[in-house]
Amino acid sequence: MTTSASLKLLAALAECQLHAEVLSDAAHSLPAHFEAADVVNITADVRRTLDQLAYRFMKLQDALGEKVLPGLLVATLDSLPPHATFAEKLQRLERLGALPSADAWRLLREVRNGLAHEYPENPALQAAALTRLLGGARELIAVWRAVRTFVDTRLNLGPP
Repeated sequence: MTTSASLKLLAALAECQLHAEVLSDAAHSLPAHFEAADVVNITADVRRTLDQLAYRFMKLQDALGEKVLPGLLVATLDSLPPHATFAEKLQRLERLGALPSADAWRLLREVRNGLAHEYPENPALQAAALTRLLGGARELIAVWRAVRTFVDTRLNLGPP
């Protein structure tokens, strides 16, 4: 791995760490489950926290998917051809032990895609979507921790 690629990966890891910390803080300050009544009576503080949660969820997933995961393939010298699909890259990372589950990553993408739908006329659907987002945030943080553990135990990148 070149010094430039190593530095890029280290910068991406630092970015992910920031997003994961803020995401974790936001998730821990919210209830584990939302009901329709919670959505109807949502406070401005909870709305701001949910906005932060959604934003950091997207940023962490983007940084992992666009920077860290491809960088891990380069760092392990197990890169795929340029025409390889993202699904193929995820499967390779799972086999290497860098990613807990390629299928879990795909489910996290579904959670992210669900953020675009607000269901203003249906508080029960909103509550279900918020609960799913919270579960997805916890899962994404677990993925991040697994990636970080892989980096710390299997790659020699130097100081962060």
